[in-house]
Amino acid sequence: MLTEEQVRHFETLGFLQCRQSFSQEEVARLSNAFDDAMKRARGGTPEPILEQDDDGYTRASQDEIPFFHQDPDVFYPLLDDPRIMEPLAQLLGDDFLLAMHSAVIYGGGTKWHHDVVAPEGFTTMRAAMYLDRLGPDDGCLTIMPGSHLKEYRDALVRGLGSFDNQNSLGVPLNDVPGQYDLVNEPGDVIFMNHKLYHCSIGRRAGVTPARRILRVTCVQNTSREKNEEHYRWLIEHLNGMTHDGRTIYGADLIAGAGPLCRAAIERGVALGFGMGELIGLD
Repeated sequence: MLTEEQVRHFETLGFLQCRQSFSQEEVARLSNAFDDAMKRARGGTPEPILEQDDDGYTRASQDEIPFFHQDPDVFYPLLDDPRIMEPLAQLLGDDFLLAMHSAVIYGGGTKWHHDVVAPEGFTTMRAAMYLDRLGPDDGCLTIMPGSHLKEYRDALVRGLGSFDNQNSLGVPLNDVPGQYDLVNEPGDVIFMNHKLYHCSIGRRAGVTPARRILRVTCVQNTSREKNEEHYRWLIEHLNGMTHDGRTIYGADLIAGAGPLCRAAIERGVALGFGMGELIGLD
């Protein structure tokens, strides 16, 4: 359960880092299962093949979506763990939807960017567990606190453009004021608004940051009666994750889900989401 101060921290700054939510024994089990499952997902190849550009940024990552079915005994319990699900309910509302569960290996840095931008007053977010110890030199997640807020985000876009080094501020991106490094110890959980600007830039010469991440992505719920604009955006967003018949929930997850996960799934199914079919808007 988050404190009032923690909720306010997330709402004001766009993120919350809950340190050492999971024990080292739990992290070791997740880490071993992650490596084994990723190896199976790539057909037994020992190491992922991850492309980088000349600046060391990731061109391609190994990302299995959804991934947790690769080892449901280890990963599915995360989708019903109160250390993850209860903060999501506090930050999104008790009727939030489970939108995605995924895992990723990045083999290089990621440039400054934000993820999906929902309409004002509507929120999508993720809970992320980085399975490795990461600091500024190793490509830990670096954020612009408060950049989920529209006026600040718009000002950053005007000043930094596409967030490359040719920006109107005349400042190299690594030196733009306002950056905050989320130094990670395995066992931490990071809750982040998708609108928040973030990157992963290894600051030590020659370092290629490899990062293993487990992610649970959720979205605020709404209805036509509550807000037509938010509802239409939500349905289009969910349909975007369902392309090519992608099944998010799966019969095995539905059958084995605990009460917290089952409720989040049932709310998605009630909208028509998660089973590989597109949702009609009219």
